[in-house]
Amino acid sequence: MKRYTLKTARNNSVVPAIVDDNGADHALHSLFDPQKEAERLLGVRKDEGFLVFLGLGGGFSVAQALACDKGVRLVLIVDYGREGLEELFSVIDYSSILSDPRVFLLIDPAAVEIEAFILERYQPALMNGMRVFPLRARIDVESAPFRAAEAAINGALKKVSADYSVQAHFGLRWFSNIIQNIQNIKNMGLARKDAGQARWRDCFSERSVKCASITAAGPSLDRSLPLLREQRTRRFIIATDTSLPALLAAGVEPDAVVSIDCQLWSYNHFFRRTRAPLFLDLASPPALAERSSAPYFFSGGHPLSRLFSRAGTNMPELDVSGGNVTYAAVSLAEALGAETVELFGADFSYPSGAAYARGTWLHPFYGKRQNRFSPAETFFSHLIYRTPLEKRYADGSWRYETPTLAMYRAKLEERQWAPQKTPRGAAHSSAALDAAHSAEFLAAYREKLRSLSFRRLFDDQRLVDDQRLDPKDAVVIATLLPAAAALRHREPELAGERLLEATREWCMKRL
Repeated sequence: MKRYTLKTARNNSVVPAIVDDNGADHALHSLFDPQKEAERLLGVRKDEGFLVFLGLGGGFSVAQALACDKGVRLVLIVDYGREGLEELFSVIDYSSILSDPRVFLLIDPAAVEIEAFILERYQPALMNGMRVFPLRARIDVESAPFRAAEAAINGALKKVSADYSVQAHFGLRWFSNIIQNIQNIKNMGLARKDAGQARWRDCFSERSVKCASITAAGPSLDRSLPLLREQRTRRFIIATDTSLPALLAAGVEPDAVVSIDCQLWSYNHFFRRTRAPLFLDLASPPALAERSSAPYFFSGGHPLSRLFSRAGTNMPELDVSGGNVTYAAVSLAEALGAETVELFGADFSYPSGAAYARGTWLHPFYGKRQNRFSPAETFFSHLIYRTPLEKRYADGSWRYETPTLAMYRAKLEERQWAPQKTPRGAAHSSAALDAAHSAEFLAAYREKLRSLSFRRLFDDQRLVDDQRLDPKDAVVIATLLPAAAALRHREPELAGERLLEATREWCMKRL
C-alpha cells in the first residue's frame, strides 16, 4: 500500500497526504494556500536561529524559514518511514531546501542520533535559541516515533542549557586563567619534565597505583578517615581539592591532589601545605600552582586547553566531562594505570542534611562568620536550600538530592573504565598550530585570531557546514565560544557576528 498520495491546493501547489492504516488520506498542509499557512506558522518564531521540523511533508515550512531572513543558522528535519519518504522524493523536488548548507535531514533516527546531532552542532550563543515546529497532521497518524524524537530533543536541550549556563558564568575566567597559566609555564620554568608535560608516573615510581583510593568531600568522608589513616601506607590516595584540608587535619597525607575549579576561592583548600603533587586543569586559577612544589598541569575540556595540549607541548589530557572534581580524580587514576578505584566521601547528596565533611574549608569559614543570631548551621542551610531539593530514604537513613548532584552521580556511574598505559594525549600533535613552546603558541594563536573573518563565516553560512569551514578556523573559533557565552550573558544584545567580534576584542586584550 502506498504511504502517500498527492493533492492539489487551490493555489495549484502540490500537497502530500499521508495514508493511515485504514486507507484514509490526510493532507499534511492547507489545501487552500500552504505557503500562507507556513508563513503564519513561522510567525511565532522570534529570533531563534536553530529550527527543528518534525515531519518533512511538502517542505513548505522549511522553505519559508530559509527565505524569511539570514537569522536562521541551522535547520534540522526529522521524519520516519524510509519507504514512504522515497515515494515523496520520487514526485516532489526538494532540492531548493536540501541544497542549502544549513539544512540537515535525519530519516528514521534513533534518539541517541538526534541528541548527538544537537549536542554537536547547536551553539546557543551564536544561534539565539531553538524552536521546534511539529507537522501535526503527520504526527497524528504516527505519533510514537515523534514522541521519542521530542523526548530526545528535550534531553539534549537540558544538557546544552546546563553546559551553556556554566559557560555563561565561567567562560571569561577560563580564558584568562588558561592564558596566564600558559605564560607562567614559560616564566616559572614549569615546562620541564616534573611539571606534567612528560610522564606523570615518574613521580610515583616508588608507589603502586594498581588501586587508587579517591577522597571526595562529602560528609561520609568523616567515617572513612580513621580507616585511611590506619591503612595509609597500603593505599595510593588521590584527594580532590575540597577534601584535602579534611585529610591533612586527620593526619593523612595524600599521594596526589586534583583541582579543576576555575574560581579563586579554590585557594581556600590549600592553606595547609602538602607535599603531594598537585594536578591542575590548565583553566585553574594561576595562584594555585604557587601553592605546590610540584604542579602538574593537564588539559581539561576547554577547547583552548586542548589546542595547547596538541600544539607539540605533550601536555596530557584528562576527561573532565563529568563536571566535578571527583570525576576528574577518577580520570587521573585511570591515566596513571590504576586497575580499580575506591571512592570515599563521594555522596553526591546531603546525607542527613549535612553538606561537607568536617575539616573542609567551609567549616572554619562559617565558624568565623557565625554569631548568636546566625550560627554556622544557618549558613550551611542557606547553602543546601539554595536549589530545589528532593528527600530520599534508604536503609534507615535519608539524604537530600539536587538535580545537579544527581547528574554528577549518573555521569560517574555511566563512565567507562579504561586504564591507560600512558597519559592520554601525551603524544598528540596539532594540525591547527605549529607551536612547540608556550611563547610560540601564544604568538601563533594571537595571529590566528586576528586573521579570522567572522563576516564570511556568517554570510557564507559556514557556521554549520563542516565541509566549507576550514578545520584550522573551526578549532580556533571553538576556543572563543565559552567566552562568547559569558559576554552574551553580560550583554544580551550582542549576537552573531557582533558577538564574535566583541569576544575576539576581549580575548586579544588578555593576550
